[in-house]
Order: sequence, then structure tokens, then C-alpha cells
Amino acid sequence: MIALPQALPFIRIGNASLALCQKDWITKTLTNATQGTNVPEWLAEDISRGVERFLSNHYKGTVIDSEEFFERIEKTLSQFGLSDVAENLDKTPPPVRISLNELARRAGTGYELVFFQLLQEQLVSVTHGGVHHVECHGIKPCVKRLVATKKWSKRCDSLHEEITDFLDQAKSQASAVSPDMTFMVAS
Repeated sequence: MIALPQALPFIRIGNASLALCQKDWITKTLTNATQGTNVPEWLAEDISRGVERFLSNHYKGTVIDSEEFFERIEKTLSQFGLSDVAENLDKTPPPVRISLNELARRAGTGYELVFFQLLQEQLVSVTHGGVHHVECHGIKPCVKRLVATKKWSKRCDSLHEEITDFLDQAKSQASAVSPDMTFMVAS
């Protein structure tokens, strides 16, 4: 059994990415869906708590597909007579955090090509999954892991630059597919 850091399942986006299902994101999504309708904001917050309770107490899996997540919410809203809110629901998946260090661990020390392939798979998955915010973090530990060193070296500088360039190219390609996407790289 997997111990989740929270009671809510992860949301699968595309075929290679997972995002945390966070309470604030659910509330914001539902509150935004009520705008332009006659449904008060407090009701959206109440519905949000219901979604959270269902996911934490009754949903059997540890991962739910983004499409299934939104379909369940739309169906529930419609059953409660809130079809206008269901139609207004923005189906943008939650923000995705990509751990570069975890990808480097999966690739193995010295397997930079495998690392770049894994990173490409993640980026394609989130781009085509409709994500609007991507954060890549852990670039320095990632570089040290791939170079197999504890101290920063010229080789680390070179690989850091390669990864940064790769991410910059991915960012511009993602912007062509999804102009609303924000892309951040943190050390």
C-alpha cells in the first residue's frame, strides 16, 4: 500500500504526469465555475468540501485521471441542479511539479540521454494534458547526481547549461501549443 502525503489522490495528467490534488485548487476551480451564475460563492466552497470528503473517504484509488475527476464533478453538479456551474467548469488540471532529481535517479548515474528522454516524456505529457503551470525543481541535485559528484565542477556547469537550454526549448514549444502555460525552473 502506498502512503500518500495527503488524503486526496493524485491526479493523472496525460500518460506520464501526476499532480497533487490540493484542497485550495479544488475550491478555486469550483468558485471560478460559479462566476456568472446565480450560485453563491459559499455554495462552491461547500461543494468543494464535499468533493474533498468523497476523494479522501470513498474514492478507492490513489490516482484519478484528470478527465474522470472533472466528469465526476460535472455529473454531481448536474444531479444537484447546478448544470450552469457544471457547464462553466474550467477543466484545466492542477499545477504540475516535475522533480528533475527524481528523473535523474530513475535514469541512473551517467545516463544523461535517458534523463533527457524521461524529461521529454514528462513535458509532452503535461503540455498535451492541458496543464497551465509547470514547475521543474531540483536542477542542482539533478546535475550532481548525473555527474556523480558531491562538489560542483565545470562538468556540472556544462550539464546545468544543457538542461537549462533543453527546458527553455521545451518552454517555447509548450507556449506554441498552450500560450497560457507558465513554466518555472527552480534550483
